[in-house]
Amino acid sequence: MKLLFSTFFFTTITVFASVVSFDHSDFDKSEVSFMQTLDLDESFLKEKEFQRVKNNYLEYRQEQVVNILSNASIYYPLIKDILKKEGMPEELVYMAMAESAFKNRAYSSAKAVGIWQFMPYTAKLYGLRVDEYVDERRDPIKATYAAIRYMKKLHRQFGKWSLAMMAYNCGEGRLSWAIKKAGSNELNKLLEVKPKRKAYRCKRRSRRFQKCQALPAETRRYIRKIATLASLAESERMLNKHNASYLLNRGISYPMAKVKVPSGTTMDEVARAIEERPSKIKALNATLKYSFVPPYVDNFEIYIPYEKLPVFKEDFKPSANKNKFIVYTVKQGDNLSSIGRKFGIRYKLIKDFNNLRSSFLKLKQKLIIPVQKNQIIKYRVKKGDSLASIAKKYQTSVDRILKLNNRNEKIIYVGEYLELSR
Repeated sequence: MKLLFSTFFFTTITVFASVVSFDHSDFDKSEVSFMQTLDLDESFLKEKEFQRVKNNYLEYRQEQVVNILSNASIYYPLIKDILKKEGMPEELVYMAMAESAFKNRAYSSAKAVGIWQFMPYTAKLYGLRVDEYVDERRDPIKATYAAIRYMKKLHRQFGKWSLAMMAYNCGEGRLSWAIKKAGSNELNKLLEVKPKRKAYRCKRRSRRFQKCQALPAETRRYIRKIATLASLAESERMLNKHNASYLLNRGISYPMAKVKVPSGTTMDEVARAIEERPSKIKALNATLKYSFVPPYVDNFEIYIPYEKLPVFKEDFKPSANKNKFIVYTVKQGDNLSSIGRKFGIRYKLIKDFNNLRSSFLKLKQKLIIPVQKNQIIKYRVKKGDSLASIAKKYQTSVDRILKLNNRNEKIIYVGEYLELSR
């Protein structure tokens, strides 16, 4: 997992010439309870580097922490509720805060996405769909359940929540190696920093490899930042200072409801039906890459505000949806006219629908193509095609292609034309 921090908020900690020391009197009881829940003992509370990180936030970033908690009016209480129902420490919510500041569209340079910053491989491993149309890493509920499954696995493997959090950041393989090299799974040993002059000698198979840092600097910062964010977010004194004590006992004040809509439904249609702003519906459904339901499912679950559920049941008419949409990748030799002919629509419709200023297309450019349901188009078989690949590409089935073309054999030939019904 890669750590994602906004430029103005999650910055590299500045080293101060002097450090204010802390003892237990500097912590609320809730803060100490948090540390104990996540296996962070007294020695960690007194660690100079942790104190330095916390001092930095106390000095400069209190208001930003409050703003993040306030802006996360949906996801902060929702994630805590899911963690509680799954028998997990609710304090793990601050991992999501450190990862993404609760932004479901958060994106890192390493291609980690969503509130929990899943990489593509890990996302698919834990049941999240990532394809041309949807990215469930952006789904706050599904991604939270995936993160819980992953964290449970890490906790079983390493035995402590603090170690599970670090493994989430740097990977279980790296943490296992770090524990072996440190000769201990104690946090103070793993966080220990070796002299910098030794770092350049850190090469695999080197005799001096064992003298290098056990954990990456990013992971050492990660665990301290999570502890710091939790310390501030759970601090009555800090929240009272910013007139934000309501954040301590906030419930799910903006619940979401799941509803099913047919393939091709646009978020604008849903918004009109329930008399809601399209931007709000799109924000709730950030998992959709193109603001319309993918064409490969008959019914797809989306989120709407819970209070709009009766209106949706009364006023949303699926039959009003006449189009379905696909995403087409521009190939060598394509132009708007040829693409229009391929799908049986006017090229100007493609141009307008994709807000193109000119007719110039780039190789591998993505275009959204609105296609009439049950429309018949002609497809010329190319080298490497099979009925299965054609059916997948045009969201139909092999049996449907065979039936439409009055044939039983699945053999096709380069250059022949097939009729396809979408």
